[in-house]
Amino acid sequence: MRHQESPAKVPPVLDCVLPDGYATVLLNPAITRWQWRRRQALGLVRPLTILKGLLAAGLAIQVSSAGHGFGEKFGIGLVALILVLGVMRVFSRPATENSFEYEGVPRLRLRRGEFHRRRDFDDLGADSRQLVAELLSGVKELYRSPALAWLDPALPGEIHTVVWRTLCCLDHSREARALAQEVAAELDTTDDLVAATRRAVDDVDSSLREVARHVRGCVVLCRAWEQKLRRRDLAARVSHTLATIPGRDHLTRLSRDSDALPRNVFAHVTAARDITHSGAFPWEQPPSEWPGAGCLPVGRISNMANREEAAVSKYSTSKPYRPTT
Repeated sequence: MRHQESPAKVPPVLDCVLPDGYATVLLNPAITRWQWRRRQALGLVRPLTILKGLLAAGLAIQVSSAGHGFGEKFGIGLVALILVLGVMRVFSRPATENSFEYEGVPRLRLRRGEFHRRRDFDDLGADSRQLVAELLSGVKELYRSPALAWLDPALPGEIHTVVWRTLCCLDHSREARALAQEVAAELDTTDDLVAATRRAVDDVDSSLREVARHVRGCVVLCRAWEQKLRRRDLAARVSHTLATIPGRDHLTRLSRDSDALPRNVFAHVTAARDITHSGAFPWEQPPSEWPGAGCLPVGRISNMANREEAAVSKYSTSKPYRPTT
């Protein structure tokens, strides 16, 4: 299997704004890429602005052509046509059409049957609400996963279709659920009708939970592959970065080259002290004469003297440097 660049697809789940608030929407998988782009293009068009511009142009033609038969008639006809189109635009809008705002497209119009809103299933109970939320979040995560480029291009669409069919089944079970509640409220719990309706609803819920489990499995598999991809990227970065770090031999030479520097500085500093007759350094004096030594215990002075002598002897040589005068 080879890595494939995932083509631009219609997003299956939209986080958009409706006139009554925010909503998470699952699109019908039957909507093609061309239809989606057409809806986006139409959503960016402001019909009222276009009609106003055409109306202004018609009025301008009519005014400029006053006294000329053809121009005046053309302007009047254009204005009348614009008014008719505006009225038709207002009254021909389907009652089942909804206007969404999604990613900067303020008037993205979808008809009933082209989408399912997550909150449309809130009235079916907590279990159904959790089921719908899990399915939508799973599809959304799958379509955004880096692992998508490694899958068969048809697999994401198949998962989208299965989730859409699941929500359709859940939506079609509304009447059965309402009937089951009505039968349970009016008949005895031992009645066959109560058991039959309850069993039918339970069968639907069991099958839909099974679908959700399979979708969850797809998400888990993609997450596992994402971790592998992430580790592979990190391994490549680590290898590239470590290759730029100096090796052990270079660091050893660097440490060896710096080892003689303190001894050389010590030799020159003591030589300069001798030339200028600047007196002994503090570590060359008795510990009792060190600055602040009167405030220190005797044992601590002795320990400090030993440490200072050891530090000085580390950099001193067997043959002290004697500058020539």
